[in-house]
Amino acid sequence: MLGDERIASGPASPRSALFGWVAMLIGLGAALFLIAPMVRDAIGERITVESIATANLVFNLVLFGPLIVLTLLLGWIERRRVLRAGRRPLRWTLIGLLTGVGGLSACVVYVWLNGTLRAAPLDTVPAGYLWIGLAIALLGVVAEELLFRGWLLSALEDRVGGSLAVLLSALAFSGFHLWAGGASDPISLANLLLGGLWFGLLAQQSGGVVAPIAAHLGWNVAEDLGFGLLPNPGLGDFGALVNFDMVGGPLWGGTEEGLNSSIAMTLVLAALVIPLLPAFARQPPAPRPA
Repeated sequence: MLGDERIASGPASPRSALFGWVAMLIGLGAALFLIAPMVRDAIGERITVESIATANLVFNLVLFGPLIVLTLLLGWIERRRVLRAGRRPLRWTLIGLLTGVGGLSACVVYVWLNGTLRAAPLDTVPAGYLWIGLAIALLGVVAEELLFRGWLLSALEDRVGGSLAVLLSALAFSGFHLWAGGASDPISLANLLLGGLWFGLLAQQSGGVVAPIAAHLGWNVAEDLGFGLLPNPGLGDFGALVNFDMVGGPLWGGTEEGLNSSIAMTLVLAALVIPLLPAFARQPPAPRPA
């Protein structure tokens, strides 16, 4: 009984402390998703191309800047290398970019074969706006990958092991988008979970965040700035190389959530995750420097 009392009155366990940090970070993300649109709308009240672009830039800085700073601070407190590149960073960068762009392109092919892809007008935007859109996409991807694969995945590996760490970090990733991003469709949640598993397995195999950052960035940029699939229908504020809308049934992206709620994305993400599973089972995670 005395031993039980000492345990009960002692400090929180590392696992409970970790989940406290996770809840705080996800809560911060949700709060920023509420604050950032108000800041953006206040800046972009006069509807011009320039003000909308500036407002979106500020929106992303307000949203993702504090998450990056807090994640790096948390890594410093725990003496954990959040910014580790991993093994062969150039090779994994190429693998990530190719699989990200290729996977998104495969989704587009699936939707096209189903007959639900339609060419849309390509509005003119100021020269150079694609580069601003690319910088904003990179900011968001870096923030999410540092949080979920740079810090959280590593912290979970120390507590529950590699396999469960990948699953839990993927659940946190999908939960973050459910809470803060408004995803609600069951297929969207399944796709977010598969995406989190894919990025987590890439981080495990490469030993760092370069591979998931490259894959995540390749996917997002191809979807938004490459094929113009966000928003659906319509075209983003920073333009795109080409512009397509997805029409028809929701299972093939014919909703405001677009590819996120389509089985085309489910099939492609499953195809990207499955080949990584045997290698993940055979090889231990890369050693992480103290």
